[in-house]
Amino acid sequence: MKMSPTVIICPGNGCTNIRRSNWYGELYNQLQERDIPCICENFPDPHRARRDIWIPFIESLAGKIKASSSNNSEKEESNSNDTILIGHSSGAQATLRYAETHPFKAAILVSATYSDLGDSNERMSGYYPQQQSVSTKSSCSEVTNPYDFQSMKSNCKIWHQFHSDNDPFIPLHEAEQIRDGLGLKDGENYHVLPGRSHFFEYDPALLDVILALC
Repeated sequence: MKMSPTVIICPGNGCTNIRRSNWYGELYNQLQERDIPCICENFPDPHRARRDIWIPFIESLAGKIKASSSNNSEKEESNSNDTILIGHSSGAQATLRYAETHPFKAAILVSATYSDLGDSNERMSGYYPQQQSVSTKSSCSEVTNPYDFQSMKSNCKIWHQFHSDNDPFIPLHEAEQIRDGLGLKDGENYHVLPGRSHFFEYDPALLDVILALC
């Protein structure tokens, strides 16, 4: 019997009780009812969501899945097929960066942004590319901490991205830059839904995508 991949829910920042925040607990319950394994655990450093803390934490969660798969006599041929990451807001940024260096089955991004939008706290999280002047005497600048979209696509073959047409925090053009970097297509694996704000509420469309992958 084929084993379902395990879903890891990567939350937005500010969530000190993940199962009571936004839609994470509802999605967890929906997956549990369908016998689809899901990890919905509190992330460390919940308010700052720093990259150097969250990426190792996701690694530790994925490590538990791989250890479980190794003990299963009916395991998949490749452990890269045993994990689906669904990341919301800061969790989407962590999912992107995790994919630069780790193979896994699929990624679902919800309310992702390309830049830090000028927010100093977001900038300090370590996820976002930065423009820096080459010298004080020149107007030239270079991008540091760029996204490695090629490695993301190489490590994770299946991507879905969700955004709302009225997100109050992240303009649509930010989401479109992620879409273009990953080579996603409107209506196929890039989904702009009307009136979802910052996806604070549960949306069945997220469950539908996961079910199709399992």
